[in-house]
Amino acid sequence: MINVVGLGSTNYKDLTLEAVEIMNNGNKNFLRTNRHECVNYLEENNIKYKSFDYLYDELNSFDDVYENIVEILINESEDKDINYFVPGTPLVAEKTVKLLISKNIDINIVNGISFIEPVLAAVGRDAVDGLLFLDSDKKRFDFDTSKDILITQVYNERIASDLSLELQEVYKENHKAFIIKDAGLKSQVVIETEIYKLARYNEYNHQSCIYVSKSNDIDFNKILRELDVLTEDKYLDEEKLKFLKDSIIENSKDICLDSEDELLEIILNSFIILLIKDKEGYISFKEILDEIYKKLDKIAIFLK
Repeated sequence: MINVVGLGSTNYKDLTLEAVEIMNNGNKNFLRTNRHECVNYLEENNIKYKSFDYLYDELNSFDDVYENIVEILINESEDKDINYFVPGTPLVAEKTVKLLISKNIDINIVNGISFIEPVLAAVGRDAVDGLLFLDSDKKRFDFDTSKDILITQVYNERIASDLSLELQEVYKENHKAFIIKDAGLKSQVVIETEIYKLARYNEYNHQSCIYVSKSNDIDFNKILRELDVLTEDKYLDEEKLKFLKDSIIENSKDICLDSEDELLEIILNSFIILLIKDKEGYISFKEILDEIYKKLDKIAIFLK
């Protein structure tokens, strides 16, 4: 069995009693990384451990690192119990833990305090109003402007720059965001800045993240939600249906693909019909989305 244990997000004060007991249970202790304040606690108490930091230097990608960590842990646990310690808590932003779970092996999850709590304290926000939790490699359609967004794994300026450009596709460039480094530690840094300035900060590290507050900026999800409300309890009589159909046909005849207005009319009127007919029970919006998804492979081939 593998005991998968959270070290908490800050220093030894975040350690749970259960985590300390497991450290001292006589099993081999493995750490995903020794870049964590709790390592001082292990060393001061002569608790032996082995970290996997060397893999980050030897291998070309994070995926390779994580796969190798999991392979080593599984091999080590074949004939004995071992302990595997991760920053924060095992089921928050820990790819190796997800991989271990997918292997259907015997594991024991021991929770710790995640980095989310000190981040929320640092920016003074309450997650009850909606918090979207994303990695830094997400794209514009992953963002939801109606929710606060916590973006992790912003390790350096290059990642921050790419993220800044993606955010500017959705938010106004001067929308405010927080850069948080070392949340909950004495070295904690919290900087409020505009999203277009995210790459100007040059001290990102492995404990850096970006917090973007909700806004009134428009995204695709917000449009669909508003259209859904507007079409509630609405019925398309023959006159209204004909008007929408004629508008779609007319704008499609000699459509200029560089004209936002013509494309707008086709898309908007199509969605109005789709949502109302869905509510009337004639079609299923979900089934249409499912069918669109099934066609993505064919679309990819066509666009080659």
